[in-house]
Amino acid sequence: MFDVTIQRGGMLEFETTGIYPEYLLFNLPGTKRNWRIRIKEKPQEEVLKSKGKIVYHYSFDGDSCKNRTVKEDGSLSNWKEPEVMYTEIRD
Repeated sequence: MFDVTIQRGGMLEFETTGIYPEYLLFNLPGTKRNWRIRIKEKPQEEVLKSKGKIVYHYSFDGDSCKNRTVKEDGSLSNWKEPEVMYTEIRD
């Protein structure tokens, strides 16, 4: 199961673009797998890839996030929500 963090802020990017950035950070505990995805819209549904291959689908509605695994045969598991979601505010 993923650890999911919603990361908000970043003064350097805000100063150059005028946009207060938001990202989703996905971390797979016990492995070195992690992803940092920019939140472009809410709701947002995209995929996470590893070595060019789609391994997860995720859905983010602005408050909660859920994901599902792509199985070896190409089918998808049921949607799962993380037990805990973190919010990180950056300067």
